[in-house]
Amino acid sequence: MSQYEYGNTRLRARLSELMTYETVSSFTDLTSVDSLISTLTKTPYRESIEYALTFAHGYGCITQALQREAAQIYSDLKRFFSGEEAEKIELIFLREDLKNIKAILRGLSHNDPFDLIIASFTPLGSLPRSTLTQIAKSASVDEALNKMVLYDLPIAEPLMALKAQHEHLAAAEMEMCVEMWYFNHIDDLISGKDEDARLLREFHAIEADIVNLNTVLRFTYTPQAEEELHGSLEDYLVPYGSITTQRWQALAESGSIEELISRISPSRYDSDLKIGLQCFKNTGNLSEFEANMHTYRLRRLARLPRLYPLGIGVPLGYAARKLSEIRNLRWIAKGIAAAFEPAYIRENLEHVV
Repeated sequence: MSQYEYGNTRLRARLSELMTYETVSSFTDLTSVDSLISTLTKTPYRESIEYALTFAHGYGCITQALQREAAQIYSDLKRFFSGEEAEKIELIFLREDLKNIKAILRGLSHNDPFDLIIASFTPLGSLPRSTLTQIAKSASVDEALNKMVLYDLPIAEPLMALKAQHEHLAAAEMEMCVEMWYFNHIDDLISGKDEDARLLREFHAIEADIVNLNTVLRFTYTPQAEEELHGSLEDYLVPYGSITTQRWQALAESGSIEELISRISPSRYDSDLKIGLQCFKNTGNLSEFEANMHTYRLRRLARLPRLYPLGIGVPLGYAARKLSEIRNLRWIAKGIAAAFEPAYIRENLEHVV
């Protein structure tokens, strides 16, 4: 664990610079985006705001500054660690690469404009933005797959195999193909039974549970979904999470969303899914469940620097908390720009308890 000493010392200093929830929450009372910009110049975001002001103003300035801050998370962690520790750090961000590839496949499948596709990219991944941009410029999914092969992206192999089996590829099928590949790939990359390996497996197991929950929710909410896809529900479940695929299959037989959520208990997600159910009843949006699963994930990761101060727990916790702060600031800027009520903006902030 001694190889973490330098990097973790730097990250603990960064953790101490994060703003409290009360401070971030107070920004919701600001009446204009310009006043938010001015306020952020008095925080650790000053440098990024001043950089963004050289070519953007208003909400665009906030967006550019926060993208810069998010990208800095990855670059800092790569700079603070080396050797075996750096390789483990890389495993934290492979998920972001997957999200960007999925955004491209989804966007091209739905004929979304190029600007909309690249606007959905997360700056946290290890794949260069220039590579992602070139793939996103493709005129079709087939062209994008060929470019992935050209760039020698490992994720291209399962997609090309899927393409060989089916003349037409639905977005959902491609996304599940890369999800299945991803978790098998992660399982191969994480070795050993030490603390770092255990925390990394837990980190990815939560992601797998979120993927499977979303799949089962869609099949339960829209029973005809299975008829529109190749294969059965079992083919769309990833065998990596803390909840087994057999249990997910049994849960999918629920007659309603309410029954499904009640039958998930007991699990680590009970309280958050119950909150998600109440939100779902108010909005009708299945995304409420994923949002509350992410809340669980954030709380768990935020505690790691204190519980596991000598290893990868510190980088995992720092990345999660910093990204949460950035998300809150982006939401506040969007809310102020849209003239939302301060109370509504505050209600939708992420809060690490």
